[in-house]
Amino acid sequence: MKIKVTASTNRLGETTKKVLTEVGDKVGLEEVVVTSTLRTPLAQAEAMLSNIEQNRLIRYKWAGEEVNKLARTMRGQKAKREDIVKAMVVKIKELAKSGSRVSKHCVAEEEYDKCNIIGVSYFAMAEDKREDFLKAMIARKEVVKVIQPISRQLQGYDAGEPALHFEINQA
Repeated sequence: MKIKVTASTNRLGETTKKVLTEVGDKVGLEEVVVTSTLRTPLAQAEAMLSNIEQNRLIRYKWAGEEVNKLARTMRGQKAKREDIVKAMVVKIKELAKSGSRVSKHCVAEEEYDKCNIIGVSYFAMAEDKREDFLKAMIARKEVVKVIQPISRQLQGYDAGEPALHFEINQA
């Protein structure tokens, strides 16, 4: 089983690699595609703006919504994309300095190294293996949180999510 990382930053802890490999093997996947890991403020702003541009409704807590609100306002004012991204980066850094996180992907490296937050493409999996993969991930003790759009009956359901999101403790 192969792990393919398409994220702008390839930062997977050994525990995350082990869990993905073991679960992928268990359900018969040839590959698990990781679409997001640790993000810089710039990468986070790009991801958030891309979701807005594609009309994807990603639910963020207060800080993330503040950044999205800024982006939507500037888009409405017909600002250039590069200016919107720059303003979003400034806002993300400003919020971080005051102790508010925009996304769990966008944290200090030391914090991320303790608990990896990853996005996994379920579109890259055979449809008949998606739920088995999700159930096997949920069953792992290392996986402390899940956000997923696959099954209302399983932990962490959110229909608006474009990927499977897992928080995986590295201890």
